[in-house]
Amino acid sequence: MNHPDAGPTDPDDPSDTLAALTADLEHLSRIVTSLTTTTSTTPTATPQLEPPPKPWCWPKTPHRRKADRLGELGDWLTQVLFGWPAAQRAIQPCWPRHWDIIEEISMLYCAWKTAYLWEGATASDAAEYLDRWLPNALERIEIRLRPCVQTHQPDGPRRNDTATLTAVQDELRWL
Repeated sequence: MNHPDAGPTDPDDPSDTLAALTADLEHLSRIVTSLTTTTSTTPTATPQLEPPPKPWCWPKTPHRRKADRLGELGDWLTQVLFGWPAAQRAIQPCWPRHWDIIEEISMLYCAWKTAYLWEGATASDAAEYLDRWLPNALERIEIRLRPCVQTHQPDGPRRNDTATLTAVQDELRWL
């Protein structure tokens, strides 16, 4: 490749060949520099995604914040999770009094938000939530709450645990 400004060269003269190669190299260097400058000043075509939702750390959470988060979990249970009859059977109304269950439900909520609300979610995230996280969490919750079960809770309308939840929230706010 001879640069147009290099002038005529004698193929038998090594100094002419070297001069031509030097001119070509300088020309290519300018092209690479201009491409690098253009690329670095052009905004990225793909926007940066927010990271997926983070799980809550209950032990480090102030009591008032715990109360708010329990309310958020209660709303999610009523509006989303209790749409699954298995969830209504597994999660007894006393769940707000069991911190191990609150941790389990919080993890499930975070997995659900990641699968359905996070902008980077894929169909695989939803499939993993439905196939792995939901059934396994419900099974663990059901086992832990087995001693609390007093009566059979048949499939029926969605349960609303607002009264029990409100009492626990009020207690946390008073602490």
